[in-house]
Amino acid sequence: MSGHTEITTIIMKALIAILLFSTLWTTPPASSSPGSQLSETIRTSLRSGNAGQLSAHFASTIELIIDSEKVEFTSLAAPHAELILRSFFRKYPPHNFQFVYRGASDRLLYNTGTYATEGRTFTVYVLMRQTAGRQYVINALHFRKEA
Repeated sequence: MSGHTEITTIIMKALIAILLFSTLWTTPPASSSPGSQLSETIRTSLRSGNAGQLSAHFASTIELIIDSEKVEFTSLAAPHAELILRSFFRKYPPHNFQFVYRGASDRLLYNTGTYATEGRTFTVYVLMRQTAGRQYVINALHFRKEA
């Protein structure tokens, strides 16, 4: 009788293992959050100097600061911010961009990164705010040249 119990236990463990394996194998990966999708768009836009792609995610007005160009707007219409960024990217074409810090708090995401161009490096700060529609938009974008 103990042999029968051992076989039943082995079969049960095997079935549980198969069920667990098949569940893990067929479970789709968790979809990324809207904030992480926007962070990835920001990263690729800054790496390629694509002002249009970046500005598509601006709030209707944003804070834009580019200290090397003496640009400091606390409330700038998104289309005007895009034009200024286009000019910045022409003057300082990107060689590389990478995030160095990402953080979050209630309905806010903030990223800090390094934008490298010919002979200059900028620290980039991006603030994103969650809208009523649960999407994130860029509210602030700062480029500060490093010493």
